[in-house]
Amino acid sequence: MRTIIPQHENPALREKARPIPIIDIKSAHIQSLIADMRKLLAKEKHGVAIAASQVGEPLQLFIVSGRALAERDADENTKDEDVVAFPDQIYIDPVLTKLSRAKKEKHEGCLSIRGVWGMVPRAEKATVRAYDENGKAFTRGASGFLAHIFQHEMDHLSAVLYTDKATKLYDEEEKE
Repeated sequence: MRTIIPQHENPALREKARPIPIIDIKSAHIQSLIADMRKLLAKEKHGVAIAASQVGEPLQLFIVSGRALAERDADENTKDEDVVAFPDQIYIDPVLTKLSRAKKEKHEGCLSIRGVWGMVPRAEKATVRAYDENGKAFTRGASGFLAHIFQHEMDHLSAVLYTDKATKLYDEEEKE
């Protein structure tokens, strides 16, 4: 089973991710990678997404947590056990096709950079074209939280970390 590799031990985070040929999407290697990434993401209480480079594989692949999206959709009166998780969203060879001009600074962290948070200017809306885990092409537009996730994960695929774009960084203790 793979693990999320910390930034200082993971050169893949600074390597531009390689495309995954469509013919390879159903391969044992890619399907195993997706399964491992799903398991790792499921274990992370505050994890909302994970890119393949975070587990040492600089490939154009990221997963958005269905649980995180469901929790974000639930209102504050909803108990944790009542939140119905959405399926995880798999993005292979994603391309940002549209970004809104309007930007907002967003609070951001990363599973590869534990204990540090920052404020990062992000477009309020984003559209991504990608393939799912079965090799089926799709396009998904988003605003707010999901648009923010798209941009963070697309940065990972371009060897960019949120700390490169942050206007302010702070330690976890300061956040609390």
